[in-house]
Amino acid sequence: MESANQHYLEDSYDRALDGFLVLSDVKSGLAMIEGSSVGIGFSFQVGDLVQSVYDYVNIAWKTVLAGGTILLITRLALESVALVDHFVLALAFAALLLLAGVRGFLPGRKGLAAFFKSLAAGCGFVVMLLYLVLPLAVLGASGLSAVITKPLIEESYDAFSQVRRNFLQASDPSAAGTPSNDPSAVDSAMGLGQRYEQLKMRIQEMETYLGSRAKSLAGTTFQLIAGYLFDCVIFPLAFLAVLILLARGVPGYLVRLERDRRLAHTIRKAALTNVSPPQP
Repeated sequence: MESANQHYLEDSYDRALDGFLVLSDVKSGLAMIEGSSVGIGFSFQVGDLVQSVYDYVNIAWKTVLAGGTILLITRLALESVALVDHFVLALAFAALLLLAGVRGFLPGRKGLAAFFKSLAAGCGFVVMLLYLVLPLAVLGASGLSAVITKPLIEESYDAFSQVRRNFLQASDPSAAGTPSNDPSAVDSAMGLGQRYEQLKMRIQEMETYLGSRAKSLAGTTFQLIAGYLFDCVIFPLAFLAVLILLARGVPGYLVRLERDRRLAHTIRKAALTNVSPPQP
């Protein structure tokens, strides 16, 4: 379980880090466009056109940041558990040893025996929590993540990666024209005008592209938020709650089962004793 959980958390963290970098590039490109304006033959503010798309990307960026942080905290928590679990196990065995010593050599000290019994039971529950419940919760969450949320998150990253590629193509210097090497003032002015015309056309293309992708990016953002919410919060907490309930309920159920078995055995024995032997 430790190896599987470590592999899952490292893989998920690396995927979140790659997605964070992709969203950071998209966010930077949108922020640059948001504050730009063009005034060659016409004038308009581009920021109003991409504000909604920027909001979607910003929410997705914060979601990935929170998700990656939770994954890192979970990995560090499991590593910390591996450092302290054997101490708790040793304390549980020490409490059991002291309980046996008190019952064997000091049978009249009921209070001391009850204290060591409670200590042993508490340490035993913590040992079960550290060795089984927490690793099983992460293992169960990883299984559900591989089937349900991982495809959604990867699909969202693919959509945002496509947007980043379009930004990179739009910012390619070779696509926007190069200034003329002719020192002539007329040629320089014509080259500058040509570059601005190409820049205006590219901004219009980005405007059209972002307008067509606004709805799909909103859905992609919702999908990414849902994926990380289930992957980092709901799945682990649900498994943890179920396992804790089982860890608390199974010992009590076994005790009640044993008590009922003893009661049934006592009643059966008493009934057989009270039955009178048949007369000859």
